[in-house]
Amino acid sequence: MTRDGYPPRHEGPNHHLVFFPLYPLLSRATGLDVFWAAFLLSNLCCLIAAVCILRLAGFEAATLFLCSPRSHFFVYPYSEALFAAALAASLLLLRSRRFFAAGLAGAVASATRSPGVAAAVALFAEAFAERRARALLAGLVALGGIAAYMWWCHVAQGDALAFMYLQSYHGRTLSLLGPFHAFLAFDTDPDYYLVAIAALYVAIRLIRRTPAWQWTSAAFLVLLPLATGTLAAMIRYQATNVPLIIGVPSLVQGRRFWIITGMCLTLMAFEAFLYGKGIGHF
Repeated sequence: MTRDGYPPRHEGPNHHLVFFPLYPLLSRATGLDVFWAAFLLSNLCCLIAAVCILRLAGFEAATLFLCSPRSHFFVYPYSEALFAAALAASLLLLRSRRFFAAGLAGAVASATRSPGVAAAVALFAEAFAERRARALLAGLVALGGIAAYMWWCHVAQGDALAFMYLQSYHGRTLSLLGPFHAFLAFDTDPDYYLVAIAALYVAIRLIRRTPAWQWTSAAFLVLLPLATGTLAAMIRYQATNVPLIIGVPSLVQGRRFWIITGMCLTLMAFEAFLYGKGIGHF
């Protein structure tokens, strides 16, 4: 996509549409070789995300982010690192009450991946919980990234929601019963269940223990992938669930936190080894 863009509409179902455009556009803008551009962009964004998380919740949260079971994807030519950086920046700016800047960072997140809508969810939650009109407007700004992509899909592909419909080819269809189907399908490895259950547990614990913007966006980023009816890629989704990650140190402290972090790091190393051998899963 960085080199050639999206295939023309007349060539049939464009499966590339499920991948949002900002990451390949930024890689192309560097003018570097495709591989090196993506490598440098991902590593830079990973660093930015870690710094933002450090300022949001401290050293433990930043460490957990870097040691999560799918954190090795942050240095690969995937959009996870850019998404995490934009979302973390948006949440940091929100907490500082710099709402317009938070909305702009949220727009970057929603132009990178569809779960970037979580930035708007956080801003809307802040608006309703604290009666802040500026946060409401910033939430609309945060939707600008995905809105721009939908407009392009409408103009170039004839369907503003083409990227959603094509998810069905990957076995993903949004449904209210999706979470039940995901857990009862038994079509993924045990580590997916472990991460999904742990994420649900933390999301529930964060309710009433954290500001509305944090627990609502954390829950959104847990429930959205579950609503597709599969646990596939659930570990990658939760690796970028910034509001969830920054809440973990407040729930698990001291020695238990570092034991859990060590387990995550061990699983990440194992997953990276499998992926490098071409037998890893996503």
